[in-house]
Amino acid sequence: MTHTGFYLSARHRRVLRALIPIVCGPGAARLGLVEPTVRHVEVTLASFGAGQRTAFLAGLSAFELLAVLRPPFGRTFSRLPLRARARYFHDWWSSRQTLFRTVARVLKRLIVLGYYEQSAVHRRLKYYPQQWIEQTARRRLQVWSTDIARHEQLLLAPDPLVPAPVRPANRAATRVHTNRDFRGGQLDCDVVVVGSGAGGGVVAAELGEAGLDVIVLEEGGYHRSEEFTAEATAMARMLYRDGGGQVTIGTPSISYAEGRCVGGSTTVNGGMCWRTPEQVLERWAREERVEAILPGQMERYFERVERFVSAAPQDPGTASRDQEILREGAERQGWRVVPNIRNQVHCGGCNNCAFGCPTGAKRSTLVSYIPRAMSFGVEVFADCRVERVTMRGKRAVGVSGYVVSEDGRRSSPFEVRAKRVVLAASAIQTPALLLRSGVRSPSGRIGRNLTLHPSSVVIALFDEAVEGWKGVHQAYQVRQFQDEGLIMAAVNLPPGLLAMAAGRYGRGLAEVMGQYNNIVSAGVLVEDTGAGRVSLLPNGQPIALYDLAERDAHTVVRGTALLSELLFAAGARRVIVPFEGVPDLLSPDDAIRLRGMKIAPRDMDLSTVHVMGTARMGGDPVRHVCDSYGRVYDTEGLYVADASLFPSPIGINPMETIMALATRNAERILEGWKP
Repeated sequence: MTHTGFYLSARHRRVLRALIPIVCGPGAARLGLVEPTVRHVEVTLASFGAGQRTAFLAGLSAFELLAVLRPPFGRTFSRLPLRARARYFHDWWSSRQTLFRTVARVLKRLIVLGYYEQSAVHRRLKYYPQQWIEQTARRRLQVWSTDIARHEQLLLAPDPLVPAPVRPANRAATRVHTNRDFRGGQLDCDVVVVGSGAGGGVVAAELGEAGLDVIVLEEGGYHRSEEFTAEATAMARMLYRDGGGQVTIGTPSISYAEGRCVGGSTTVNGGMCWRTPEQVLERWAREERVEAILPGQMERYFERVERFVSAAPQDPGTASRDQEILREGAERQGWRVVPNIRNQVHCGGCNNCAFGCPTGAKRSTLVSYIPRAMSFGVEVFADCRVERVTMRGKRAVGVSGYVVSEDGRRSSPFEVRAKRVVLAASAIQTPALLLRSGVRSPSGRIGRNLTLHPSSVVIALFDEAVEGWKGVHQAYQVRQFQDEGLIMAAVNLPPGLLAMAAGRYGRGLAEVMGQYNNIVSAGVLVEDTGAGRVSLLPNGQPIALYDLAERDAHTVVRGTALLSELLFAAGARRVIVPFEGVPDLLSPDDAIRLRGMKIAPRDMDLSTVHVMGTARMGGDPVRHVCDSYGRVYDTEGLYVADASLFPSPIGINPMETIMALATRNAERILEGWKP
């Protein structure tokens, strides 16, 4: 574990030491894991944004000091005897005051994340993912080396998007620049692309092949597949913004994650590769007046993306037992279940997708479109945070920002001058960039229309051994209720993340976690009907504001109940649901009763990795931020190419939609190119 200049105070360390035996159970002290857990919390906090870190420390301090005012305690928390400390924590955990409950849960989550990442705990749980990864990687190369090499050759073969390129492509291959060799200054190019993920990586490759001089700027670091390991929290700190610890502000607060590395969120997503549902494209054409967006018109873009990322079903034998349990439960219920299409070349089933594919089998832009772009001369600069788009009147003429140093701090400034600017920084960061840059939309909708597919996770305990970490991240999706805005999938969680998701602490948590290899964790994705917005804080950083709509809250409960019924049909003996005050489900009848319960949004524990809609496209400048091809209305030379463009949520994994729209937008830029 490495620090980035942040250290806990002696007082904060003392409070954490006093909390750990209560939150993790007596085993923490017996195994000598109190200090290692404190160090893990410290390193995790170092990866957070300054605002999140300040909020956590304020909550920790309040928890410590308010014990003085609470009879019969009368002194600070860390000075209380063990039984009194346990009672005090329970008072906060079960308090009717939302703030107290929230503080208790945040403290619990960071502590158990650290505790359940310790190797001694992994051995007790019989969890050995690194060995499994190494074994799987060897087997993959032994069986599929010829096919793997063939796809690598396809990635570098010329295949121009437009019949008449702007000029011959610069075939001098480049490399990724980092803060070790780029010290800031001024650069010039035809097109600067902000972001290197599903939108930015695709746009850069297509424009570079057409002969344009393209620069890609990525705020995160450059990490090769060989650097990715099964140390989940270390990878989260390395590959995610704020270590994956971002949350929306609203009821409930919803945790969300953004990739921040070369490859963006494609480096850390599950690899699901689904075309936009036809009814969604038709609705965008009909209601939002998006041009040339009907399924037949999008076909060639989808096909092109699928070829470059090798979209295909999993090879036989790569699904883990938790995936087969999901399939069996759906079939016993008579529900429609489909094999997942994933961007992968003979994925062996390492189940490390969300923390970087260690074999390169998952065809993220890190190993597909970015190498393709560089083969055509595109320059990629990692560790470069863009702060503003440079505007000359209503024309974008470049971007400016600073190099991010090894410890995450602001380093040398840079400026890139360009004829076109493409923003592909995510549906949170793109609107923030537009707002910071003073861009004004006739619609006034920059940052509005935030949608995010809220998801709930259930934990099901089985009598049989599951070992869900031995196999692919997601092999199937249950699509029976897709028309209702519901999709179900099984997603194995590493111990630290599973402990965070379980709504309990202490002995109760230890009892559940002791059965780790008999657990199936599964989730429900909800196509939301409400919307929030992205705004700027006084320091210029974005904040996501979102309240769950009443209709969507009902859908979350229904979806969670249906998923629980499926798991009971597959043989579960207990299901833990993410709703405050709802006891564990012990039978199918309990799951059926859950369907009819009304649960307040404030009592839900939800998360997402699909954030969309904050610079939406359409045919009306009064209602939309961008036109049908991503150009920001009332500007020249400024485009968007990420999930910000979505006029509405799409109800499925968004990666292929982003890639297809980015391909389409790149084609429009090339067709209208004028130096």
